[in-house]
Amino acid sequence: MQNKSRLSSFVVSLNRAFYQACSSHSAKSVVLVVDSNIDNLDLTAKLLDSYGCSVITAIDGKAALTLIKELQPALIVAELMLPKIDGISLSWLLRQSGNFVPIVALTSLPSDLFGDEAMLAGFNEYIEKPFQFEALESVLTRYLNLPPSPF
Repeated sequence: MQNKSRLSSFVVSLNRAFYQACSSHSAKSVVLVVDSNIDNLDLTAKLLDSYGCSVITAIDGKAALTLIKELQPALIVAELMLPKIDGISLSWLLRQSGNFVPIVALTSLPSDLFGDEAMLAGFNEYIEKPFQFEALESVLTRYLNLPPSPF
């Protein structure tokens, strides 16, 4: 638990300059993080917050659908293994309803087994856990038009 706290503090400290650059934008981008594992959810939310995003969270696909309809996030970061509605079904439902918000799979499932299925369902990116922070930063830079980190 102490290592996780150190990691979170390190990430926040390391990205302070990047956060300041992102905060110069007139409005923060709203990002929805969906993960049933609370530790992963919290870590991802803190990381995105340190990049200057407004983060909303959900622990299952059904709650995510409700938040998406209400708040219309600019980006969705979702685990594939979710209760109630899994990530693949979540993406498929969004695409079928005409919602084309960028969706990133941030999952422990291997891409060689699930990557094609995720992309066919409408995911835009696939990142395997454990992940490098640069992979997530690249997604933020691409889809939210945020400046790259100086680190």
